[in-house]
Amino acid sequence: MYPPRMHPSGVSTISRPSRPLRVLHRPNPRPFTQKSQLLLIYPTSPRPQLPFLHSPSNTFAPRNTTRNRFQLQLSRLLTTERKTYIKEQAWVAAKYTAYGWTAIALVATMLFGIENERLERKFPSPREWSWVSRWLYRSTREEESPQANGSGLVDWAKTGQDYRQLLKRLEDIESDGKGLRPLLGVDGDIYMVGVGKSGFDISSKSEPWRRGYYECLMGAARAAEHLDTWVRDKTRNVAFPPEVVIGPSNPYPKPVPYGAKTAPSEENCEPAFESPEHYYMKILTGHGFNSRQRLDAALAYADWLEFKGLTSSAEDMYDWGLDIAVGGLPLGVNDVVDTKTGVINQQATHITPNILLATTALARHYAQNQNLSTALPIFLSILRAQRSLAHSSSKFSISASPDSSDIEASVLSLLASFARSLLIGPSYPDPPVSGDLPATRNPITMCEEAATMAHIGEILFASPNVAPSTLSHFIGPSSSTKKATSARSSGLAWTRDSVNLAEQTLHFLSNSTPGASSTSARSSVLPPTSFQSQNFSDETATARQRCTECLLSSMQNWKLMVAQLRQQEAAKREAPQSHGIAKHGWFWSEGSVDVDETGRWDREADMVEAKSKEVSRLVKEEGWLAGEGIRSGGGVLGFA
Repeated sequence: MYPPRMHPSGVSTISRPSRPLRVLHRPNPRPFTQKSQLLLIYPTSPRPQLPFLHSPSNTFAPRNTTRNRFQLQLSRLLTTERKTYIKEQAWVAAKYTAYGWTAIALVATMLFGIENERLERKFPSPREWSWVSRWLYRSTREEESPQANGSGLVDWAKTGQDYRQLLKRLEDIESDGKGLRPLLGVDGDIYMVGVGKSGFDISSKSEPWRRGYYECLMGAARAAEHLDTWVRDKTRNVAFPPEVVIGPSNPYPKPVPYGAKTAPSEENCEPAFESPEHYYMKILTGHGFNSRQRLDAALAYADWLEFKGLTSSAEDMYDWGLDIAVGGLPLGVNDVVDTKTGVINQQATHITPNILLATTALARHYAQNQNLSTALPIFLSILRAQRSLAHSSSKFSISASPDSSDIEASVLSLLASFARSLLIGPSYPDPPVSGDLPATRNPITMCEEAATMAHIGEILFASPNVAPSTLSHFIGPSSSTKKATSARSSGLAWTRDSVNLAEQTLHFLSNSTPGASSTSARSSVLPPTSFQSQNFSDETATARQRCTECLLSSMQNWKLMVAQLRQQEAAKREAPQSHGIAKHGWFWSEGSVDVDETGRWDREADMVEAKSKEVSRLVKEEGWLAGEGIRSGGGVLGFA
């Protein structure tokens, strides 16, 4: 038997019975990120199960799990890449946040330094004070400015508290008050009823320290005047005016302003601040202050007493101020002023600014209290002393128009000064004059002379019974009284001369040509060689301000005087048989006016109107009319 034939390929060609192929039931393809129920039923899976490729499901989670849905979702979101990204972004955010706050802190420090430098140049502080005291002094002085907080009002409660804190530091022997000692020794003090402890002996301190301490005391006194009758709520440490306090003494309290804190109860209140005399007396009874500082404190205290209606006490304080001025005279100089009447001696030669200031304040006090017969001789003696002053050796100048080379040199000097000021701080200003040296004739004293003439004109207009001839006893004959037939016409002439003198002095200070005015004041206004060769300074600015105040006040008085004389003239024309109609002015008594000719006061009114326009234009050009704290009227007798 033959063997079976083989296929050439080596495979047997013998047919074998076939069987059906087994069909594998594989699951349908699915995404890698899904986990269906089918995967849990089938024991095997065609692909590996990777947990991080699908989101967890609470439905098919193990029974013993403790994670909530949020934690399971968070574990899905916080992948390794995302964790790395979040860490990097957190680091960048923290870095730039630190950079930002550092930049803000540096800018704030820079602005704080610039502001303190500005305040230091505006209000110089003594170098020997500590940094905190100097910063507190500058800030407190700035708070007294109405424009400091943008509201136009001064927060006197905060200002007074800051002054009190500053004085506490200056009077602390462990802080800035080292070497300060009471008047009676180390352990002894003088206490005055209603005032408190007396002043200290600061004579061992330097002049800048004493000047700064004096300015702090005067600032605290000003705050005390504004906070008079105010109360402080002890439960909240907040100051309130007395009219809003709720209590038996105020049955109808006023409502507090919108946004303010609620009104306090009377039982929780105490005085908000010390009385002003507490600070004034520290200057008057202390040792180490110069004559001008003590005189200014005495006059300020007297003015406060007069405001409170204590006329007798105010007069005693004015007398005290006159004694201070006389006490500053050198040894051997006597009989300059009569301390009982306040009249300056005609033969006196050593007339000091303190003497003029003290006697002027005393005469104003007498005039405001209707004691005109006593005030007039004092004012006349002051005017006589002012006109007899020697011309100042330190000269004012009105320089000619500079050429281009001078302008270039001034610009370079200004730039060099500015660069130097950026590197070197401002020096503490030189001490002001004490007022004990003889006064000299300069634009400031000339403005004061114009003010004195205005006061004399007011008193003469208010005293119709004063004969013009009595003025010659003090100052001799003048054109103000030569043509005057009555005290009122004489007073009007004095006021007119005051306007002309103040106007010409202001023209001089403004480097303008004085107007053509032929009055007696011209001969005593501006000697051709009196004030030359010195640049304008703060003293000139002070003279401008005083001249502007005097000019506005005298102009207002002149208007009112002429207006009343016109009314009396019109009334006399209507009733020719009468002896004049008595009219009451602001301060003068009743009386009639002598009319020399018909229409005289109408022509005077036209002249006043023309002069008023010139004065308004001059004052506006000077820039003093608005924003400089100058009132447009108001004389020694409250005339305007």
